[in-house]
Amino acid sequence: MHKLFKTTLALFLTCCLLCGILPCGLSFAASDPLQLMVAADTHFQCAADLGAFSDDYTEHLLEPAVYGYASTQGQMPYESEAILAQMLTEFASSDASCLLIAGDLTCGKPQSHRAFAQYLKKAEAAAGKPVFVINGNHDCDAEDSDKGISMQTFREIYADFGYNEAISCHGDSASYAVDLNDTYRLLAIDTCIYGEDEGRIGTSVFRWIKAQTRQASKDGKTLIAMMHHSILPHYELQPMIDNWQFFASWFADHGIRTVLTGHIHANDISSTASDRKNTLFDIQTGALIASPNTWRLLTFLPDELHVESRFITQIDTALLPPMLTNRQKALIKADFPSYAHTYFVSGVGKWLNRNVGSADRLVRWFKLKEGTGAYTAAKELTGVLGDAVGLDIYDTGKGKSIESVLRPYGISVPQSAYQKPYEVAATLMYGLFHGDEATISSRADTELLLVCLQGALLAAAQHMPTPKTLDALVTAVTGRALSKQSLRKWSEQWALALLETLAGGIVDDYSAPADLNVTLRWEPQANTVTVHPLLRLIRLLTEFFTRRFR
Repeated sequence: MHKLFKTTLALFLTCCLLCGILPCGLSFAASDPLQLMVAADTHFQCAADLGAFSDDYTEHLLEPAVYGYASTQGQMPYESEAILAQMLTEFASSDASCLLIAGDLTCGKPQSHRAFAQYLKKAEAAAGKPVFVINGNHDCDAEDSDKGISMQTFREIYADFGYNEAISCHGDSASYAVDLNDTYRLLAIDTCIYGEDEGRIGTSVFRWIKAQTRQASKDGKTLIAMMHHSILPHYELQPMIDNWQFFASWFADHGIRTVLTGHIHANDISSTASDRKNTLFDIQTGALIASPNTWRLLTFLPDELHVESRFITQIDTALLPPMLTNRQKALIKADFPSYAHTYFVSGVGKWLNRNVGSADRLVRWFKLKEGTGAYTAAKELTGVLGDAVGLDIYDTGKGKSIESVLRPYGISVPQSAYQKPYEVAATLMYGLFHGDEATISSRADTELLLVCLQGALLAAAQHMPTPKTLDALVTAVTGRALSKQSLRKWSEQWALALLETLAGGIVDDYSAPADLNVTLRWEPQANTVTVHPLLRLIRLLTEFFTRRFR
């Protein structure tokens, strides 16, 4: 809240100082069409960086023998080389004049960076077209080590992919400007805080951006920006760079009307209009390494922008590492999109097992020591919760289910093809990452997930640890004791209210047009992001307490 207050105050003071001083929105030069290929979050790992499969957190998965190695974020590192190779092959055969990659190029390790750069070098030679990159939060650390590279080393490794061709490079970051053709100029903006996930546009970088917009105006160039972190929110609960409201309006009023981003791993397009009615689009491209394995084709025209989304539908199994079994390789070869989607769903199941069914996070967050009552309680509680969310949804004759738990309360479970609650949760999450959420998930999915959560909570309440054990955990976490009965009531009511709010905040598109295939025009959009952070906070709190007390 303190950070929000400072951000709001800074925005208010900045507006007061700059009101009436900023120049009017820039006019745009007439231009020939420009076609770009855009990818993001390739998260490449070379063979030496892969390591062995992890079989942790695979409880209750439907097909652990095949998908038990899935990443909890849905990324496919063991398939990353084959996916990258296919994307670069499609780049060579596309009509795009160049390829842009919006950060998180690799896992961050030096050897993966160098291998990735070699792939790009071969791709440029094969396609006869340039590749331009910018760093993401996984690409650079504060200094060089065997686990990561510094920003300076990043610029050296990727010198041939933007920096050598640049008309301007910012001295203290990885930012640069390069001409894409006679009309369009790319601003590749480094928004990273090295060694951290969060992003920002620092003071020095912003001074450089201002200088570039002035130069572009003199040169008659239309600017396109690329940066890893979002400049506009794409869903209600998304973390944002500091002062994004100010930067979004400033960009729109100073000739930057398109920003290409990544980071969230979702295909999504948001828009806003400044007070001067200038439009800005944040076109976020999902992670190439995660289902649905997307890249985009953008066609810039004087009055509009055509966005097409393409998906990797096949990969060369000869490029897969030896850790994958023959069965896995056969499934990938037969239907890669289906395999990648089931991999994603399994990753959501592992995420739930890690964060709900395991005490690992609680132990780390609250620094619980092994052998203490609080540690024992954390292990018991998360074990109960993990078993509860791992129940079958419907009666199958194999024991307790969500359906059997809810039956005595007169609560029916909507019929579906799902078997486990994690599959329902994955569908809702997949809608966000895929884009055009309404075509993937539905209100019925949200309602089914909430029924599953209700059943899981009731199932857990039947097997909660003893009051004495719970008291040890609650006292360690909150500093005061709480009875078992009170804890049951509180957890059922507040958890459902919170989870329902979170589901809406993640699944509901914050700002549209469509996300995948759409024609964008530069006039203000009907449904745009509201650039008032306090209003967003109030709306979230209102939604939460409405659901809590209704």
